Amino acid sequence: MAETNETCEECGAKCCRYFCFEIDKPEDFDEFDDIRWFLCHEGISVHIDDGDWYISIENRCKMLKEHNTCSIYADRPVMCRKYSPEDCDFTSGDYGYEALFEKPEDIERYARQVLGERAYETARAKAYGRRKISPKRRA
Repeated sequence: MAETNETCEECGAKCCRYFCFEIDKPEDFDEFDDIRWFLCHEGISVHIDDGDWYISIENRCKMLKEHNTCSIYADRPVMCRKYSPEDCDFTSGDYGYEALFEKPEDIERYARQVLGERAYETARAKAYGRRKISPKRRA
């Protein structure tokens, strides 16, 4: 593979502008609330892909040069060597996640569906150290 790749230049080297890793699937209010906390930070999203949960962190690679080429291409990390433009998400067009959470409200809405409204509110009230609050009184 050459140092300059037209596909990488065309897509803006998206793979060099974030990294993501698998996280545990949340199973209770506290775990959903941890994800809500993640989403309160800039450049963070969480997604579900093939049943697995991932956190994605937007953070541009320090080695990315102008025109989206790698300044250390010949000595790039193994992780980068495993990634190929032939099977990248841009080329395949595969960014279709089962679910994508970009804002705290997104994961809260999902948690309420998964846990159930009553269970969610009860756990929330317990975690916040107060009586159960009706959704109408929160606003």
